[in-house]
Amino acid sequence: MRITDAEILTCAAGTRYWSYLKISTDDGVTGWAEFTDGMLSAHGMAGVVRRLASFVLGEDPTCWRRIEQLLRSRTREAEDGLNRRAVGTVVNACLDVAARARGLSVAELLGGPLRREFRLYWSHCGLGRIRLAQAGLAEPLRSLDDVRQLGADVASAGFSALKTNLMTVGPDGARLQLSSWGGPGWPELEPDPRVVGGVCDVLDALGDGAGPGVELFIDVNHNVKGEGIARLADRFGEHGLDWFEIDSDEIAPLAHARSRRGPRIASGETYTGLRSFRRLFEAGAVDVPIVDVAWNGLPEALRVADLAHNFDLNVVPHNYGSHLLTYMSAQFAALVPNFAIFEIDVEGVPWRDEVVPPPDVVDGRLQLPSGPGWGAEVDEEALRRHPVEEG
Repeated sequence: MRITDAEILTCAAGTRYWSYLKISTDDGVTGWAEFTDGMLSAHGMAGVVRRLASFVLGEDPTCWRRIEQLLRSRTREAEDGLNRRAVGTVVNACLDVAARARGLSVAELLGGPLRREFRLYWSHCGLGRIRLAQAGLAEPLRSLDDVRQLGADVASAGFSALKTNLMTVGPDGARLQLSSWGGPGWPELEPDPRVVGGVCDVLDALGDGAGPGVELFIDVNHNVKGEGIARLADRFGEHGLDWFEIDSDEIAPLAHARSRRGPRIASGETYTGLRSFRRLFEAGAVDVPIVDVAWNGLPEALRVADLAHNFDLNVVPHNYGSHLLTYMSAQFAALVPNFAIFEIDVEGVPWRDEVVPPPDVVDGRLQLPSGPGWGAEVDEEALRRHPVEEG
């Protein structure tokens, strides 16, 4: 079997879009991998994926370990960033082919699943509604009562945890407060007291609506730095927060925040490569490591999980894209003994289920798919019905 073609496909998804790599072989077996990225880096990411995929034309995709090392050697002088994410994308698509060629799921190809269902948390709770409202696809959240009802919806759907973002509710309804994107606190990334107070009100409303059986998480991304991380985690911890998720290239502030009696510290979703995570673990800087299967590639993600296991840490897959990424992340979660909880976006554009069939969710738990490869088929015609506008 040899790779004959590699194609990049994109699909509009409201205020963002999903990105995929499709590889074809001379045996007629096709493999897919999702590599959805942020809007500002998505075009660059697609270019790197396209270039690296061209290096494996004529290679045997079932020899995915060889392909991983071949691409790493091609990017040795600049192995991090988009290069590492692109390597992971190509390897993931090869794994899909290798498993499909044998009539196996990826988890079965790599030794068989340890578990077949996964506890979920409702991710981007509030942010998802804001995005859909901005795209004209949903009613906005106009008041804290709406936020309270959203919390109740989480509980009634059977979820035992939710994660929100830096969201406040004012006279114009709910809005994101992102200092790293020019909002209050930019450019110093210092927590703005008015924003912090508004986020605390949102946490209270979500907690009131969801009730005591639902854990509260928040993701603040890159919107605070340094000693402000511990300060913000402490403040939010006073409002029933179970975990505080933060992206930081500096590890010492994470370790400082973790040493205090606040919420658990979650981090790592933007990290790629075993070395990055090793520094995080050795510094005792994280309670909840978050591992991105798309950006690391499943083999490297499994290596990270193995390392975390040696530090008695349970991992969480970073799952922020279309349903295909959910299926890819499920294969990862099925293979690791130290799985904690699974991220999933409940709210999405109406055509999401047309592009990839929806995952099987029962009472807030994801069921492991039984199909070959990642366990789902991409409907290429449905994907192409929603092209991404240039510009």
